[in-house]
This record gives sequence, C-alpha cells and structure tokens, in this order.
Amino acid sequence: MRWHVLLPLLFLSLLITQTAPAAPLNNRIESMISSGGPARAIWGIYAVDLSNGDVLANINGTRLLVPASNRKLVSVALATEAYQPEHLFRTELVAGPLSGAGRIAGDLVVKASGDPSWTPDLLGGANGTTKLRELARNAAQSGLRHVGGDLVIDIAPFSEPDFLGHGWTWNNLVNSFSPRPSAFSMNTNVAAISFSPARSGEPINWSFPLGGDPFTIRNEAMTGRGGSVPTLSVDLLAGGEILLLRGNLPEGSGSSARSIPVGDPVSYTARQLRLALEREGITVQGDIRIGRNVSVTDGEVIARVEGAPMRQIVNRANRDSDNFQAEMLYLLSAARRFGNANYNGAQQVEQAFWDRLGVARSEYNGVDGSGLSRENFVTPRALVTLLEHKRETEWFVDSLPVSGRTGTLRNRLSADGMTGRVRAKTGTLNAVSGLSGYVTTNSGRTVAFSIMANNYTTSHANIRRQIDEIVVELARR
Repeated sequence: MRWHVLLPLLFLSLLITQTAPAAPLNNRIESMISSGGPARAIWGIYAVDLSNGDVLANINGTRLLVPASNRKLVSVALATEAYQPEHLFRTELVAGPLSGAGRIAGDLVVKASGDPSWTPDLLGGANGTTKLRELARNAAQSGLRHVGGDLVIDIAPFSEPDFLGHGWTWNNLVNSFSPRPSAFSMNTNVAAISFSPARSGEPINWSFPLGGDPFTIRNEAMTGRGGSVPTLSVDLLAGGEILLLRGNLPEGSGSSARSIPVGDPVSYTARQLRLALEREGITVQGDIRIGRNVSVTDGEVIARVEGAPMRQIVNRANRDSDNFQAEMLYLLSAARRFGNANYNGAQQVEQAFWDRLGVARSEYNGVDGSGLSRENFVTPRALVTLLEHKRETEWFVDSLPVSGRTGTLRNRLSADGMTGRVRAKTGTLNAVSGLSGYVTTNSGRTVAFSIMANNYTTSHANIRRQIDEIVVELARR
C-alpha cells in the first residue's frame, strides 16, 4: 500500500483508539438512563481518566445544561486563582485626629472590604454582631468617645450588585438561601423576624431579635381563633425594604421565626455597628452615609478586625453549598482583578479563565456565582476541563463534599464501598440535578466527571439515585 494512502488510515485508526474507551461505558450508562422517569430527562455526562486522559464516557458532553450549584465550582475556582488560602479580609475604622477627650470633629469611616465571613459557620459560633462589637471595642480602646460627623461606610472597591442576581426569580426575594451580596455584611445578609399571636381579632406580634430594624413592617396579619389553620405569609415590597405580613396565626399557638434576605444589607450592617459603638460608650452625632473612596484629612486607622481565612470561605461555599459565599467569591474575583467587584467584571474574569483552559465560549454562559439563576449554562465537558485543571490545587479539591462523610454528600454514595471515594459538588433546582467532581476507581485511578440532568418531572430522589449509580459504574474500572 502506498504511504499517501496508508497515512490517513493510520490517523483514522489513532482517532478510533483514542475515543474507543468511551463506547462500552456509554452503552451501559445509556441503558441505565433509558427507562422510567430518568428516561424523560435531558442528560449530559462526561468523564475522563486523569491518569492517561482517556474519555471514559461522553453522552451529550457538549450540550449546554443548567448546572444549578455545580456553578459553584466556577466561583471557587476563580477564588483559588485570585487569592491565597490564608488570605484575610480586613475591615477598618478610619478617623481624623482625636482630641484629648476622645472626640473627632469629622466623620468616622468604615473601610469595608467585602468580607463575607462574619457568620457563625465561619467564626466558630460567633456571628456578625460579635465582629461588630469587636470592632467597636477596639475603637473604644483607642480612646474614641464621640464622633461629631457621620458614620460613613466606604464600600469601595465594590459596586453594589442588582437587588436580585441575574435570572433569579421573584420568590428569591424572601428565601433565606438567596441573600444579596454586599461590601459590608453580617450573618450572610439575612435577618430574623419572630412572630407570635395576640388575642383573637388583634394584629399579630412581631419583633427583630437582633434589633437594627432591617425592614419597615406593614402588618396586616391578624390573630385567628384558637385551633384555626395558620395562614401567615411574608412578602417583600419596595426593593426589599418593606416587609408585608398577611394572613393569620391562631390564638394560643406558639411563636415562630423566619430568616429573610435584607434588602439594603450595607445600611442594616451600619445600623448594627452604630448600636455596637453606643454599647461601648461611643456616640455618633451625624447620620449613616454610604460612599466610595472616601478620604479623611489626616486620617488614621483607629480599629480593625479580620475575618476567617479564604480557605474556610471556599470550603463553606462548596462543601455546604452556601449561596451567599459563592456569590461573594464570584464578585470578589473581579475586585481582585479590576479593583471593583461587580457582575460584569466577574464575568470578564470568568471568560479569561475559560480562555486559558481552552474552553470555547459556546460551551458556557455564566451570570451569577451561586447557580440560582437559570441563565447559567455549561457543558459537562467544560466542567471536566475545569476539574482537570484544578486537580493539583489542594484547597480546591479539599473544599468538595466527600461521599458518606461531609457536606451535601454526607448521606450519599456511602454503600458499595464508596464512602470517601468521591469528592464532588452537588446541584439542585426545580427539574435540575447535577454532580461533578472526582471518583477513585477500584484500580486506584482518579476519574474527573460531570453528570447533569435537566427537564424532568420525576422526583429529585429518583434522579439522584440514578446519578449515584452512574458514579458507581465509573468507579468499577
């Protein structure tokens, strides 16, 4: 045979050899998802053996799908590229010279850094109020007693995001899992409100356990007769600053509480700081103002506090699928690159990241950091490419839930000897479920995989069970 004929055949044979490993596994997986409720879902599955680069499974691997919280893999990847694991965000109080009586004639300026870690989950049981009191206590120890000007919150470098993330739905207004990110925040920017019945026919009672007036209350909810069905509803109006209570609570029923995303988290946190200053004997004569790049004549730092390290923030975002932390990480990646945190900047950082990985722009569309938006799309192949790239980044891998042990996988993939063998990010929205990460096979190899299902009417449990069975199949190699 002539060489000009033989060379194309050899090239074709090489292509067949490289893609061949996927075929048998594809057939088995397609058989697994071809009956019952899972058969009606749109599936995307891609898996690569990291020891040799073989594609083990490719079923709709380049189809764009809604990732849900698999989107957090992107936010965490961007954060681990932009920051060191022990990076600490610092919040400072800056003021002009103090008089002998501890007075300043001008403003007291808070230099906010976007620290998202002022929450019990990251502060060992302490919370945002604790950090504010620490900041106020440090200011008092510096000698400050009276502020003649305003309490000014300098939110640079941070452009306040839209009230709702891009593509978030109206019910995200009142769900505690969808708080608004901000430069100055505490307790993931949700506030607790308590309810209790009064006497039948009277308006119900309400209170804010932490104070600070996070909302203006419009109370149209009444106390119903004892034994009646409770119908209390809570809605946000006017950009999230008015809380509307409607329906009823039966007389004699117990108290209850809700956690609601704060509509103006910077102002709310500032009011809480003012209360903390007052407790330390520091009075602020002026108002609360919000500004950017605020300068103070002859200003100096009189107090500072630091939050949890970036490693812990990343862990919280991935391991426990914390929407607030993931949203903040996405925005903070833009702050690191451009000096200004906003969604447009974060999307540019993301695009540059995918470009470095060689992922085509037709394989993703990213609009938020948490995955709440249904305008996010990504292919399974793109996520596996990300996982291949980040496999040597220890704190990225460590942030992922572990099967049968931690986070959102603590109750999954614990049978069949799978405990501890899977590190992967879960994802769930209505009619969306996904799992992307790493699995150790029976032969000790590591496989990076992404499995996503969209557009199904069967239960999440049914789809998750099918996803887990696919992971077990991958592990049999």
